[in-house]
Amino acid sequence: MRTTEKVATWLEVAAAAHWRDERMSLRIHPLVLPADEVPPTRKRQPYYGITVDGRWLYSSHGRLTVLKGMKAVKRFADLIKLPVYESGEPAQIDVDCAKNSHCIAVDRSLALHGCMT
Repeated sequence: MRTTEKVATWLEVAAAAHWRDERMSLRIHPLVLPADEVPPTRKRQPYYGITVDGRWLYSSHGRLTVLKGMKAVKRFADLIKLPVYESGEPAQIDVDCAKNSHCIAVDRSLALHGCMT
């Protein structure tokens, strides 16, 4: 799945909670590696990407927003006051938190923070 088309931004998502006339479509997509690239011995929390009305969500850095684990997905949805979201189809997107993705995780106190892995 390509992410080079028109994108959505965090500001647009934050403002959507205040728009009364329109309903935003938010989908959460599992980001998967091709089967031949999955390390056989290493398990990691799954990554999820977000589309807003069909557009991938990017941070202000110009990087794809990536949520690490379902707890981060649920917390992100709570913070933007959009508790209802749809499951999207899996997407094969190379997630590199140091280069092309803005990776976000949740800690034990339910605070979101950036992560590098």
